[in-house]
Amino acid sequence: MRRIVFGSAFVLFCLLGDVGGVICRSCNLSIPFHGCLLDFGTCKTKPGQYCIKEVNTKGGIHWFSVKGCTESHEECFKRIVTHYNTRSTHCCYLPLCNF
Repeated sequence: MRRIVFGSAFVLFCLLGDVGGVICRSCNLSIPFHGCLLDFGTCKTKPGQYCIKEVNTKGGIHWFSVKGCTESHEECFKRIVTHYNTRSTHCCYLPLCNF
């Protein structure tokens, strides 16, 4: 019982140790109906960074998405439209909000 209490306290301390950051999902390739194929687990933001989800669509069909942490705020809320492809990004600042 003592091990469980100390182990839980250690995990909680590790999660709350750096209060300035948020844990985000990190996936380099996520395909609809299959989920994350290149899973990198999680990443932790630094001050001024956000969780990001970039969605790529072709012909109105969601092809794939990329999830992770931003480097700066300039990456957030962009929409790039070409005649065959649309790439849009969404940023958030809650734990695992880019799931």
